[in-house]
Amino acid sequence: MLVLAVLIAAVVLLIWNGSEIFQQLSFARKGLEADLKVAVTALTLNVALILFGWRRYVDLIHEAEARKEGEARAALIASTDGMTGLLNRKGFADRGEELRQQAVEQGQQLIIFSLQLNRFKAINDRHGYDVGDKALRMIAASLEQLSADSHLVARLAGDEFAIALAAPAEKVLEAEQHGGRLLRAVTRPMEAEGRLVQVGAYVGIAASNPAEGQIPDLLRRADIALDRAKSSCSARPVWFDESMERALIVHSEIEQGIRYGLDHGQFIPYFEPQVDLLTGEIIGFEVLARWNHALSGLVEPDRFIPVAEEHGLIGRLSEQVILAALTQAASWDPSIKLSVNISPTQLTDSWLAQRIVRLLAEAGFPAERLVVEITESSLFADLELARAIVTSLKNQGIRLALDDFGTGFSSLAHLRSLPFDVIKIDRSFVSTLSTDPESAAIVRAVTTLAEAIRVPVTVEGIEDAATHAAVAGFGCAVGQGWYFGKPMSGDQAAALLRSRQATPADEQPAARQAG
Repeated sequence: MLVLAVLIAAVVLLIWNGSEIFQQLSFARKGLEADLKVAVTALTLNVALILFGWRRYVDLIHEAEARKEGEARAALIASTDGMTGLLNRKGFADRGEELRQQAVEQGQQLIIFSLQLNRFKAINDRHGYDVGDKALRMIAASLEQLSADSHLVARLAGDEFAIALAAPAEKVLEAEQHGGRLLRAVTRPMEAEGRLVQVGAYVGIAASNPAEGQIPDLLRRADIALDRAKSSCSARPVWFDESMERALIVHSEIEQGIRYGLDHGQFIPYFEPQVDLLTGEIIGFEVLARWNHALSGLVEPDRFIPVAEEHGLIGRLSEQVILAALTQAASWDPSIKLSVNISPTQLTDSWLAQRIVRLLAEAGFPAERLVVEITESSLFADLELARAIVTSLKNQGIRLALDDFGTGFSSLAHLRSLPFDVIKIDRSFVSTLSTDPESAAIVRAVTTLAEAIRVPVTVEGIEDAATHAAVAGFGCAVGQGWYFGKPMSGDQAAALLRSRQATPADEQPAARQAG
Protein backbone atom coordinates (compact mmCIF):
# COMPACT_ATOMS: atom_id res chain seq x y z
CA MET A 1 0.00 0.00 0.00
CA LEU A 2 2.87 2.36 0.77
CA VAL A 3 4.44 1.79 -2.66
CA LEU A 4 1.10 2.38 -4.39
CA ALA A 5 0.67 5.68 -2.54
CA VAL A 6 4.15 6.75 -3.64
CA LEU A 7 3.28 5.98 -7.28
CA ILE A 8 0.06 7.99 -7.11
CA ALA A 9 1.91 10.93 -5.58
CA ALA A 10 4.54 10.75 -8.32
CA VAL A 11 1.88 10.82 -11.06
CA VAL A 12 0.15 13.80 -9.46
CA LEU A 13 3.48 15.56 -9.14
CA LEU A 14 4.23 14.88 -12.79
CA ILE A 15 0.87 16.26 -13.93
CA TRP A 16 1.23 19.31 -11.71
CA ASN A 17 4.77 20.06 -12.79
CA GLY A 18 3.93 19.36 -16.43
CA SER A 19 1.02 21.83 -16.53
CA GLU A 20 3.19 24.46 -14.94
CA ILE A 21 5.93 23.89 -17.46
CA PHE A 22 3.60 24.14 -20.45
CA GLN A 23 2.13 27.40 -19.08
CA GLN A 24 5.59 28.91 -18.87
CA LEU A 25 6.31 27.80 -22.42
CA SER A 26 3.17 29.42 -23.78
CA PHE A 27 3.93 32.83 -22.23
CA ALA A 28 7.65 33.01 -22.88
CA ARG A 29 8.72 31.08 -25.92
CA LYS A 30 11.59 33.36 -26.78
CA GLY A 31 14.81 33.32 -24.91
CA LEU A 32 13.61 30.58 -22.54
CA GLU A 33 15.91 27.80 -23.54
CA ALA A 34 17.27 27.55 -20.02
CA ASP A 35 13.78 27.18 -18.57
CA LEU A 36 12.98 24.54 -21.18
CA LYS A 37 15.99 22.52 -20.14
CA VAL A 38 14.85 22.75 -16.52
CA ALA A 39 11.39 21.59 -17.52
CA VAL A 40 12.76 18.65 -19.51
CA THR A 41 15.02 17.68 -16.65
CA ALA A 42 12.14 17.81 -14.16
CA LEU A 43 9.95 15.78 -16.47
CA THR A 44 12.69 13.17 -16.90
CA LEU A 45 13.25 12.89 -13.14
CA ASN A 46 9.54 12.42 -12.51
CA VAL A 47 9.31 9.70 -15.14
CA ALA A 48 12.37 7.97 -13.62
CA LEU A 49 10.78 8.21 -10.20
CA ILE A 50 7.62 6.55 -11.51
CA LEU A 51 9.57 3.77 -13.18
CA PHE A 52 11.71 3.18 -10.07
CA GLY A 53 8.63 3.08 -7.85
CA TRP A 54 6.91 0.61 -10.15
CA ARG A 55 10.00 -1.62 -10.29
CA ARG A 56 10.32 -1.56 -6.52
CA TYR A 57 6.63 -2.37 -6.16
CA VAL A 58 7.04 -5.44 -8.45
CA ASP A 59 10.17 -6.52 -6.54
CA LEU A 60 8.37 -6.29 -3.21
CA ILE A 61 5.52 -8.40 -4.56
CA HIS A 62 8.01 -11.04 -5.73
CA GLU A 63 9.81 -10.95 -2.36
CA ALA A 64 6.52 -11.41 -0.52
CA GLU A 65 5.60 -14.34 -2.75
CA ALA A 66 9.05 -15.90 -2.28
CA ARG A 67 8.82 -15.42 1.48
CA LYS A 68 5.38 -16.99 1.51
CA GLU A 69 6.62 -19.94 -0.53
CA GLY A 70 9.63 -20.31 1.75
CA GLU A 71 7.44 -20.28 4.83
CA ALA A 72 5.19 -22.89 3.23
CA ARG A 73 8.21 -25.08 2.43
CA ALA A 74 9.54 -24.65 5.96
CA ALA A 75 6.16 -25.56 7.41
CA LEU A 76 6.01 -28.61 5.14
CA ILE A 77 9.50 -29.70 6.19
CA ALA A 78 8.69 -29.12 9.86
CA SER A 79 5.56 -31.28 9.63
CA THR A 80 6.81 -34.02 7.28
CA ASP A 81 9.03 -37.01 7.90
CA GLY A 82 12.02 -36.69 5.58
CA MET A 83 12.47 -40.45 5.25
CA THR A 84 8.98 -41.54 4.23
CA GLY A 85 7.17 -38.35 3.24
CA LEU A 86 4.49 -39.06 5.87
CA LEU A 87 3.50 -36.60 8.55
CA ASN A 88 5.83 -36.42 11.54
CA ARG A 89 4.73 -36.02 15.16
CA LYS A 90 4.23 -32.24 14.85
CA GLY A 91 2.37 -32.57 11.58
CA PHE A 92 0.19 -35.30 13.03
CA ALA A 93 -0.71 -33.12 16.00
CA ASP A 94 -1.50 -30.06 13.84
CA ARG A 95 -3.46 -31.91 11.15
CA GLY A 96 -5.05 -34.07 13.82
CA GLU A 97 -6.50 -31.02 15.49
CA GLU A 98 -8.09 -30.01 12.19
CA LEU A 99 -9.49 -33.52 11.79
CA ARG A 100 -10.83 -33.39 15.35
CA GLN A 101 -12.68 -30.15 14.71
CA GLN A 102 -14.19 -31.58 11.52
CA ALA A 103 -15.30 -34.66 13.45
CA VAL A 104 -16.97 -32.45 16.07
CA GLU A 105 -18.86 -30.56 13.37
CA GLN A 106 -20.00 -33.78 11.67
CA GLY A 107 -20.81 -35.66 14.89
CA GLN A 108 -18.28 -38.41 14.18
CA GLN A 109 -15.95 -40.44 16.40
CA LEU A 110 -12.18 -39.98 16.24
CA ILE A 111 -10.09 -43.17 15.95
CA ILE A 112 -6.30 -43.46 16.28
CA PHE A 113 -4.15 -46.49 15.51
CA SER A 114 -0.71 -46.71 17.12
CA LEU A 115 1.52 -49.15 15.23
CA GLN A 116 5.05 -50.26 16.10
CA LEU A 117 7.26 -52.61 14.14
CA ASN A 118 8.82 -55.64 15.79
CA ARG A 119 12.32 -56.94 15.01
CA PHE A 120 13.00 -53.98 12.72
CA LYS A 121 16.40 -53.35 14.34
CA ALA A 122 17.46 -56.81 13.16
CA ILE A 123 17.07 -55.62 9.55
CA ASN A 124 19.47 -52.72 10.12
CA ASP A 125 21.90 -54.95 12.00
CA ARG A 126 21.84 -57.72 9.43
CA HIS A 127 21.44 -55.91 6.11
CA GLY A 128 22.48 -52.32 6.81
CA TYR A 129 20.67 -49.01 7.06
CA ASP A 130 20.07 -48.68 3.32
CA VAL A 131 17.92 -51.80 3.35
CA GLY A 132 16.22 -50.64 6.55
CA ASP A 133 15.42 -47.22 5.08
CA LYS A 134 14.02 -48.82 1.93
CA ALA A 135 11.86 -51.13 4.05
CA LEU A 136 10.54 -48.14 6.02
CA ARG A 137 9.56 -46.35 2.81
CA MET A 138 7.79 -49.47 1.53
CA ILE A 139 5.91 -49.85 4.81
CA ALA A 140 4.92 -46.18 4.69
CA ALA A 141 3.64 -46.64 1.13
CA SER A 142 1.58 -49.65 2.23
CA LEU A 143 0.00 -47.67 5.05
CA GLU A 144 -0.90 -44.84 2.67
CA GLN A 145 -2.42 -47.23 0.15
CA LEU A 146 -4.73 -48.63 2.83
CA SER A 147 -5.77 -45.15 3.98
CA ALA A 148 -8.31 -42.81 2.44
CA ASP A 149 -7.52 -39.21 1.55
CA SER A 150 -9.19 -38.07 4.74
CA HIS A 151 -6.99 -40.29 6.92
CA LEU A 152 -3.83 -38.99 8.55
CA VAL A 153 -0.78 -41.26 8.33
CA ALA A 154 2.36 -40.37 10.28
CA ARG A 155 5.73 -41.78 11.23
CA LEU A 156 6.23 -40.66 14.81
CA ALA A 157 9.67 -42.17 15.46
CA GLY A 158 12.08 -44.75 14.07
CA ASP A 159 9.68 -47.72 13.86
CA GLU A 160 6.50 -46.11 15.23
CA PHE A 161 3.56 -45.04 13.07
CA ALA A 162 0.13 -43.57 13.73
CA ILE A 163 -3.06 -43.36 11.68
CA ALA A 164 -6.00 -41.10 12.53
CA LEU A 165 -9.45 -41.07 10.99
CA ALA A 166 -12.99 -39.96 11.73
CA ALA A 167 -15.92 -42.34 11.39
CA PRO A 168 -19.61 -42.49 12.33
CA ALA A 169 -20.28 -44.03 15.74
CA GLU A 170 -21.90 -47.12 14.21
CA LYS A 171 -18.69 -47.93 12.29
CA VAL A 172 -16.21 -47.57 15.13
CA LEU A 173 -16.04 -51.32 15.76
CA GLU A 174 -14.96 -51.81 12.14
CA ALA A 175 -11.69 -50.13 13.13
CA GLU A 176 -10.41 -53.46 14.42
CA GLN A 177 -10.77 -54.93 10.92
CA HIS A 178 -8.84 -51.99 9.50
CA GLY A 179 -6.17 -52.54 12.14
CA GLY A 180 -5.89 -56.15 11.01
CA ARG A 181 -5.38 -55.00 7.43
CA LEU A 182 -2.64 -52.65 8.60
CA LEU A 183 -0.89 -55.52 10.38
CA ARG A 184 -1.05 -57.77 7.35
CA ALA A 185 0.23 -55.02 5.07
CA VAL A 186 3.33 -54.17 7.08
CA THR A 187 4.25 -57.75 8.04
CA ARG A 188 4.21 -59.29 4.59
CA PRO A 189 7.61 -60.17 3.06
CA MET A 190 9.24 -57.30 1.16
CA GLU A 191 12.12 -57.07 -1.27
CA ALA A 192 14.36 -54.15 -0.34
CA GLU A 193 17.62 -53.50 -2.18
CA GLY A 194 17.60 -57.07 -3.47
CA ARG A 195 17.06 -58.53 0.04
CA LEU A 196 13.94 -60.34 1.23
CA VAL A 197 12.98 -58.87 4.61
CA GLN A 198 10.03 -59.22 6.94
CA VAL A 199 9.07 -57.61 10.23
CA GLY A 200 6.43 -58.12 12.87
CA ALA A 201 4.14 -55.42 14.23
CA TYR A 202 1.72 -54.57 17.03
CA VAL A 203 -1.29 -52.26 16.91
CA GLY A 204 -3.18 -50.40 19.62
CA ILE A 205 -6.50 -48.64 18.97
CA ALA A 206 -8.25 -45.85 20.83
CA ALA A 207 -11.54 -44.15 19.97
CA SER A 208 -13.26 -41.20 21.56
CA ASN A 209 -15.83 -38.51 21.10
CA PRO A 210 -13.63 -35.69 19.69
CA ALA A 211 -15.38 -33.15 21.90
CA GLU A 212 -14.14 -35.00 25.00
CA GLY A 213 -10.43 -35.28 24.29
CA GLN A 214 -7.51 -33.83 22.38
CA ILE A 215 -5.31 -35.65 19.87
CA PRO A 216 -2.36 -36.07 22.29
CA ASP A 217 -4.65 -37.72 24.87
CA LEU A 218 -6.12 -40.09 22.32
CA LEU A 219 -2.67 -40.96 20.96
CA ARG A 220 -1.48 -41.67 24.52
CA ARG A 221 -4.35 -44.11 25.01
CA ALA A 222 -3.58 -45.83 21.72
CA ASP A 223 0.05 -46.14 22.89
CA ILE A 224 -1.11 -47.75 26.14
CA ALA A 225 -3.12 -50.28 24.13
CA LEU A 226 -0.04 -50.84 21.95
CA ASP A 227 2.04 -51.60 25.05
CA ARG A 228 -0.55 -54.15 26.11
CA ALA A 229 -0.38 -55.76 22.66
CA LYS A 230 3.41 -55.94 22.91
CA SER A 231 3.44 -57.37 26.44
CA SER A 232 0.92 -60.04 25.50
CA CYS A 233 2.53 -60.65 22.07
CA SER A 234 -0.89 -60.19 20.51
CA ALA A 235 -1.17 -60.84 16.78
CA ARG A 236 -4.41 -58.84 16.72
CA PRO A 237 -5.08 -55.13 17.33
CA VAL A 238 -5.78 -54.33 20.98
CA TRP A 239 -8.40 -51.80 22.05
CA PHE A 240 -7.72 -49.35 24.84
CA ASP A 241 -9.85 -49.55 27.96
CA GLU A 242 -9.75 -47.66 31.24
CA SER A 243 -8.33 -50.62 33.19
CA MET A 244 -5.12 -50.37 31.15
CA GLU A 245 -4.62 -46.78 32.27
CA ARG A 246 -5.26 -47.70 35.90
CA ALA A 247 -2.77 -50.56 35.63
CA LEU A 248 -0.24 -48.17 34.12
CA ILE A 249 -0.67 -45.81 37.06
CA VAL A 250 -0.14 -48.66 39.52
CA HIS A 251 2.89 -49.80 37.53
CA SER A 252 4.37 -46.30 37.69
CA GLU A 253 3.73 -46.08 41.43
CA ILE A 254 5.47 -49.41 41.97
CA GLU A 255 8.47 -48.25 39.95
CA GLN A 256 8.76 -45.05 41.97
CA GLY A 257 8.32 -47.06 45.17
CA ILE A 258 11.12 -49.43 44.17
CA ARG A 259 13.49 -46.54 43.56
CA TYR A 260 12.63 -45.07 46.96
CA GLY A 261 12.88 -48.47 48.64
CA LEU A 262 16.33 -49.10 47.19
CA ASP A 263 17.55 -45.77 48.54
CA HIS A 264 16.13 -46.50 52.00
CA GLY A 265 16.96 -50.20 52.43
CA GLN A 266 13.38 -51.49 52.25
CA PHE A 267 14.26 -54.70 50.35
CA ILE A 268 15.20 -57.49 52.71
CA PRO A 269 16.00 -61.21 52.42
CA TYR A 270 13.68 -63.99 53.51
CA PHE A 271 14.87 -67.58 53.83
CA GLU A 272 13.08 -70.77 52.70
CA PRO A 273 14.47 -73.96 54.25
CA GLN A 274 16.04 -76.64 52.06
CA VAL A 275 15.91 -80.08 53.65
CA ASP A 276 17.71 -83.39 53.13
CA LEU A 277 14.81 -85.65 52.16
CA LEU A 278 16.49 -88.71 53.65
CA THR A 279 17.37 -87.33 57.10
CA GLY A 280 15.06 -84.32 57.41
CA GLU A 281 18.02 -82.11 58.32
CA ILE A 282 18.18 -78.49 57.17
CA ILE A 283 21.14 -78.15 54.82
CA GLY A 284 20.50 -74.68 53.44
CA PHE A 285 18.11 -71.88 52.56
CA GLU A 286 16.95 -70.26 49.37
CA VAL A 287 17.09 -66.47 49.59
CA LEU A 288 13.88 -64.72 48.52
CA ALA A 289 13.35 -60.97 48.22
CA ARG A 290 10.69 -59.15 50.20
CA TRP A 291 9.74 -55.49 50.09
CA ASN A 292 9.22 -54.10 53.58
CA HIS A 293 6.93 -51.31 52.42
CA ALA A 294 6.25 -48.53 54.92
CA LEU A 295 2.48 -48.59 54.29
CA SER A 296 1.70 -51.99 52.76
CA GLY A 297 3.97 -54.13 54.94
CA LEU A 298 5.70 -57.11 53.33
CA VAL A 299 5.14 -57.18 49.57
CA GLU A 300 5.55 -60.47 47.66
CA PRO A 301 8.17 -60.54 44.87
CA ASP A 302 5.70 -61.27 42.07
CA ARG A 303 4.41 -57.71 42.46
CA PHE A 304 7.71 -55.87 42.17
CA ILE A 305 10.27 -58.17 40.51
CA PRO A 306 8.75 -57.84 36.97
CA VAL A 307 8.68 -54.04 37.32
CA ALA A 308 12.27 -53.98 38.56
CA GLU A 309 13.36 -56.12 35.60
CA GLU A 310 11.52 -53.92 33.10
CA HIS A 311 13.11 -50.72 34.36
CA GLY A 312 16.65 -52.02 34.84
CA LEU A 313 16.51 -52.00 38.65
CA ILE A 314 16.75 -55.75 39.22
CA GLY A 315 20.55 -55.81 39.41
CA ARG A 316 20.72 -53.24 42.20
CA LEU A 317 17.79 -54.82 44.04
CA SER A 318 19.28 -58.31 43.80
CA GLU A 319 22.68 -57.19 45.04
CA GLN A 320 21.10 -55.36 47.98
CA VAL A 321 19.13 -58.44 49.05
CA ILE A 322 22.03 -60.88 48.48
CA LEU A 323 24.45 -58.74 50.49
CA ALA A 324 22.01 -58.55 53.41
CA ALA A 325 21.45 -62.33 53.27
CA LEU A 326 25.15 -63.15 53.13
CA THR A 327 25.87 -60.78 56.02
CA GLN A 328 23.21 -62.39 58.22
CA ALA A 329 24.18 -65.98 57.33
CA ALA A 330 27.92 -65.47 57.72
CA SER A 331 27.67 -66.32 61.45
CA TRP A 332 25.45 -69.39 60.96
CA ASP A 333 26.63 -72.99 60.97
CA PRO A 334 29.38 -73.33 58.34
CA SER A 335 27.62 -76.33 56.80
CA ILE A 336 24.56 -74.27 55.84
CA LYS A 337 24.47 -73.13 52.21
CA LEU A 338 22.60 -70.20 50.72
CA SER A 339 20.97 -70.35 47.29
CA VAL A 340 20.40 -67.05 45.46
CA ASN A 341 18.46 -66.48 42.24
CA ILE A 342 19.93 -64.60 39.29
CA SER A 343 17.57 -62.75 36.98
CA PRO A 344 17.83 -63.34 33.22
CA THR A 345 18.60 -59.63 32.91
CA GLN A 346 21.58 -59.98 35.23
CA LEU A 347 22.92 -62.83 33.14
CA THR A 348 23.54 -60.37 30.31
CA ASP A 349 25.98 -58.45 32.52
CA SER A 350 29.54 -59.53 31.72
CA TRP A 351 30.65 -58.25 35.15
CA LEU A 352 28.16 -60.38 37.08
CA ALA A 353 30.74 -62.83 38.42
CA GLN A 354 32.92 -60.00 39.72
CA ARG A 355 29.92 -58.37 41.39
CA ILE A 356 29.02 -61.57 43.23
CA VAL A 357 32.61 -62.10 44.35
CA ARG A 358 32.66 -58.53 45.68
CA LEU A 359 29.48 -59.22 47.70
CA LEU A 360 31.07 -62.34 49.18
CA ALA A 361 34.15 -60.39 50.23
CA GLU A 362 32.11 -57.54 51.69
CA ALA A 363 29.95 -59.91 53.76
CA GLY A 364 32.79 -62.26 54.73
CA PHE A 365 30.81 -65.23 53.40
CA PRO A 366 32.74 -68.28 52.05
CA ALA A 367 32.28 -68.87 48.32
CA GLU A 368 31.80 -72.63 48.78
CA ARG A 369 28.66 -71.98 50.86
CA LEU A 370 26.96 -70.04 48.03
CA VAL A 371 24.77 -71.62 45.35
CA VAL A 372 23.83 -69.43 42.38
CA GLU A 373 20.58 -70.52 40.71
CA ILE A 374 20.17 -69.79 37.02
CA THR A 375 16.90 -70.44 35.20
CA GLU A 376 17.16 -72.48 32.05
CA SER A 377 15.26 -69.94 29.95
CA SER A 378 17.77 -67.19 30.81
CA LEU A 379 20.52 -69.09 28.99
CA PHE A 380 18.93 -68.58 25.57
CA ALA A 381 19.80 -64.87 25.17
CA ASP A 382 23.58 -65.36 24.95
CA LEU A 383 24.84 -68.86 25.66
CA GLU A 384 28.49 -67.91 25.19
CA LEU A 385 28.27 -65.08 27.71
CA ALA A 386 26.37 -67.35 30.11
CA ARG A 387 29.09 -69.98 29.78
CA ALA A 388 31.77 -67.40 30.55
CA ILE A 389 29.90 -66.16 33.63
CA VAL A 390 29.16 -69.59 35.14
CA THR A 391 32.72 -70.74 34.45
CA SER A 392 34.07 -67.69 36.26
CA LEU A 393 31.73 -68.34 39.21
CA LYS A 394 32.75 -71.98 39.26
CA ASN A 395 36.44 -71.02 39.34
CA GLN A 396 35.75 -69.00 42.49
CA GLY A 397 34.37 -72.07 44.26
CA ILE A 398 30.71 -71.05 43.92
CA ARG A 399 28.23 -73.85 43.25
CA LEU A 400 25.72 -73.60 40.39
CA ALA A 401 22.15 -74.81 40.15
CA LEU A 402 20.04 -75.12 37.00
CA ASP A 403 16.66 -73.80 38.12
CA ASP A 404 13.22 -74.66 36.67
CA PHE A 405 14.68 -77.69 34.89
CA GLY A 406 12.37 -79.20 32.28
CA THR A 407 10.60 -75.96 31.31
CA GLY A 408 13.11 -75.02 28.57
CA PHE A 409 13.88 -76.47 25.16
CA SER A 410 17.45 -77.71 25.40
CA SER A 411 17.98 -78.94 28.96
CA LEU A 412 20.27 -81.86 28.10
CA ALA A 413 22.48 -79.65 25.96
CA HIS A 414 22.85 -77.21 28.87
CA LEU A 415 23.77 -79.99 31.25
CA ARG A 416 26.51 -81.11 28.90
CA SER A 417 27.94 -77.67 28.11
CA LEU A 418 27.68 -75.89 31.49
CA PRO A 419 29.17 -77.05 34.83
CA PHE A 420 26.04 -77.23 36.99
CA ASP A 421 26.26 -78.82 40.44
CA VAL A 422 22.53 -79.08 41.17
CA ILE A 423 19.34 -79.63 39.17
CA LYS A 424 16.16 -78.02 40.51
CA ILE A 425 12.89 -79.51 39.30
CA ASP A 426 10.26 -76.87 38.67
CA ARG A 427 7.32 -76.76 41.10
CA SER A 428 4.86 -76.98 38.19
CA PHE A 429 5.70 -80.71 37.90
CA VAL A 430 5.75 -81.32 41.66
CA SER A 431 2.39 -79.71 42.41
CA THR A 432 0.58 -82.13 40.05
CA LEU A 433 2.30 -85.36 41.02
CA SER A 434 -0.83 -86.86 42.55
CA THR A 435 -3.15 -85.88 39.68
CA ASP A 436 -0.99 -86.02 36.54
CA PRO A 437 0.85 -89.25 35.67
CA GLU A 438 2.98 -87.35 33.15
CA SER A 439 4.37 -85.09 35.89
CA ALA A 440 5.33 -88.12 37.95
CA ALA A 441 7.02 -89.66 34.92
CA ILE A 442 8.98 -86.46 34.26
CA VAL A 443 10.19 -86.19 37.87
CA ARG A 444 11.21 -89.84 37.86
CA ALA A 445 13.04 -89.45 34.54
CA VAL A 446 14.90 -86.31 35.63
CA THR A 447 15.96 -88.00 38.86
CA THR A 448 17.24 -91.02 36.96
CA LEU A 449 19.13 -88.80 34.54
CA ALA A 450 20.66 -86.76 37.37
CA GLU A 451 21.74 -89.91 39.14
CA ALA A 452 23.42 -91.15 35.95
CA ILE A 453 25.46 -87.95 35.58
CA ARG A 454 26.00 -87.70 39.36
CA VAL A 455 24.22 -84.39 39.88
CA PRO A 456 21.91 -84.12 42.94
CA VAL A 457 18.29 -83.05 42.47
CA THR A 458 16.43 -80.42 44.49
CA VAL A 459 12.64 -80.42 44.36
CA GLU A 460 10.59 -77.25 44.84
CA GLY A 461 6.98 -76.92 45.91
CA ILE A 462 6.60 -79.78 48.44
CA GLU A 463 3.40 -78.79 50.21
CA ASP A 464 2.13 -82.02 51.83
CA ALA A 465 3.17 -85.41 53.14
CA ALA A 466 2.07 -87.27 50.02
CA THR A 467 4.29 -85.18 47.77
CA HIS A 468 7.15 -85.54 50.24
CA ALA A 469 6.85 -89.32 50.18
CA ALA A 470 6.60 -89.41 46.39
CA VAL A 471 9.72 -87.36 45.62
CA ALA A 472 11.69 -89.12 48.32
CA GLY A 473 10.69 -92.42 46.75
CA PHE A 474 11.97 -91.20 43.37
CA GLY A 475 15.40 -90.67 44.94
CA CYS A 476 15.44 -86.86 45.02
CA ALA A 477 18.10 -85.55 47.40
CA VAL A 478 16.83 -82.18 48.64
CA GLY A 479 13.39 -80.62 48.94
CA GLN A 480 11.84 -77.32 49.86
CA GLY A 481 8.31 -76.06 50.27
CA TRP A 482 5.73 -75.06 52.86
CA TYR A 483 5.65 -78.62 54.16
CA PHE A 484 8.98 -77.84 55.83
CA GLY A 485 8.27 -74.18 56.65
CA LYS A 486 7.33 -70.97 54.91
CA PRO A 487 9.92 -68.32 53.99
CA MET A 488 11.08 -66.57 57.15
CA SER A 489 13.17 -63.65 58.32
CA GLY A 490 16.84 -63.99 59.17
CA ASP A 491 16.16 -64.04 62.91
CA GLN A 492 13.55 -66.77 62.49
CA ALA A 493 15.92 -68.81 60.32
CA ALA A 494 18.67 -68.54 62.94
CA ALA A 495 16.26 -69.72 65.59
CA LEU A 496 15.13 -72.64 63.42
CA LEU A 497 18.72 -73.69 62.84
CA ARG A 498 19.22 -74.33 66.52
CA SER A 499 17.23 -77.53 66.18
CA ARG A 500 19.08 -78.56 62.98
CA GLN A 501 16.04 -80.72 62.21
CA ALA A 502 13.11 -79.55 60.08
CA THR A 503 10.02 -81.70 60.36
CA PRO A 504 6.57 -80.95 58.86
CA ALA A 505 5.21 -77.53 59.81
CA ASP A 506 2.22 -79.07 61.60
CA GLU A 507 4.52 -81.07 63.90
CA GLN A 508 7.36 -78.68 64.78
CA PRO A 509 6.63 -75.49 66.74
CA ALA A 510 9.71 -73.66 65.40
CA ALA A 511 8.75 -74.21 61.78
CA ARG A 512 5.11 -73.36 62.45
CA GLN A 513 6.10 -70.16 64.21
CA ALA A 514 8.40 -69.19 61.33
CA GLY A 515 5.59 -69.73 58.86
